[in-house]
Amino acid sequence: MFKFAYGNIDFAHKVDEPKKPSEAYEKHLHYFYEIVFFVKGDVTYIVGEESRQLYNGDLVFIKPGRNHFAEVNSEAKYERYVLKFDNSFIPPFLQEKLKNTDTFYTNASKYTSILKSLDSYIGNYCDEEIYTLMTSELLKLLVFLVNDKSETESVYNEQIAKIIYWIDEHIKEPITLERLSDTFNYSTSHICNDFKKYMKISIMKYVKTKKLIAAHNDILSGLKKNEVAEMYSFENYSTFYRLYIKTFHTSPGGKIRKGSKQA
Repeated sequence: MFKFAYGNIDFAHKVDEPKKPSEAYEKHLHYFYEIVFFVKGDVTYIVGEESRQLYNGDLVFIKPGRNHFAEVNSEAKYERYVLKFDNSFIPPFLQEKLKNTDTFYTNASKYTSILKSLDSYIGNYCDEEIYTLMTSELLKLLVFLVNDKSETESVYNEQIAKIIYWIDEHIKEPITLERLSDTFNYSTSHICNDFKKYMKISIMKYVKTKKLIAAHNDILSGLKKNEVAEMYSFENYSTFYRLYIKTFHTSPGGKIRKGSKQA
């Protein structure tokens, strides 16, 4: 087992009991990529509108801004590799291909050797060397994933998918509960309850966090902070600034630690 956080990566090999988890299993929503390689346990993983009971050797690929969480179904030990990383070292051509990757990969046991190699680096090299080795293994894994054409079955919640897609398409516009209610022809309470039940996050908190993640990426690309706040329909810059600090634990444009808790 190991945990290695350095620069723009946070990699770990974890095993724990559900009664004594090493991390919270509840929902997460963040600006970086995450890969979960499942080794053993009794776990259902939910990513956005998709869910799947995991089996040994399954891999979960989570794109930035997608709500996700694990439901641990029994007292069996839960072992997995967790790789968190941003796109700063990923070549542009590969970043483009990652947009079309699947969420669940069931035949990922063929990548076990890549994950196991990460364990062997800990303690045998300095941090800079470990970082170089691990990012090299990650890039290799990503190239394999974007070329993996195998099909995987997962449970798909069509209604939640429609809501998520609509939010993504209108993320720069003012989004209120009343507007969502009118768009989908459901009462506000129905939308709130259904979304929270499935996603484990309130729909308006989801909307605000998605806006903040999109704003964060635009600020990193060089856009002015006050213009970005206006672009994503925040009430004013003060409101945007306060919500940004609360979510990312740093000021807009500041360096975000990979271990920071988000949404």
